[in-house]
Amino acid sequence: MFSLEQNTYKNARLGDTDFTDAELRGYTFENCDLRGAMFSGALLEKCRFSACAFDFSRLNDVLARGCSFENCTFSGASLFVTAFENCRVSGCSFAGADLTGWAVRGGTLEYCVLDHCPLKKQDFSGISLRGTSFAEADLEKADLSGCDLTETVFRNAQLKECDLRRAKFSRTDIRFAKMQKTKIDLEGAVYLAGLLGAVVN
Repeated sequence: MFSLEQNTYKNARLGDTDFTDAELRGYTFENCDLRGAMFSGALLEKCRFSACAFDFSRLNDVLARGCSFENCTFSGASLFVTAFENCRVSGCSFAGADLTGWAVRGGTLEYCVLDHCPLKKQDFSGISLRGTSFAEADLEKADLSGCDLTETVFRNAQLKECDLRRAKFSRTDIRFAKMQKTKIDLEGAVYLAGLLGAVVN
């Protein structure tokens, strides 16, 4: 049972809770079952979610500001026009989620799973995507300029007209990505050439 007076929850089953239009500041949720919960229109500020299940939850039009999401799952969840501002997101799976209109502004999105996700025109510019998997994701016309792509996986991802300029490449798995008019700078070109066994001089 959720109560506004209690700001820490561990191993709680909160899937039937209606957080619609709620304002949650400084709350901590650890290993909580939030499957099917309603968060539409909610403000989440400086909250911490660790090992929580958001599967099939409704997080439409949510503003998450300065929050931490660690090892959470969002399978089947709806994040329609939801915004993450300066959030630390690590080890989370968004595979199967509706990410239409999802905005990520600042913060980090590291070691997450976004396989098969439709991310056309998504703006990830300037954030760390270290270790995140975009296998078979659609990143057509997405903006990944200035991102840390260390150990990031783009296996069979669609990168048509994607902007990869000023991105940091290191152990990045991009060899089987689908590129067409993809924007890269000299550093990126040198990295890609190296993967193909070529030398730029």
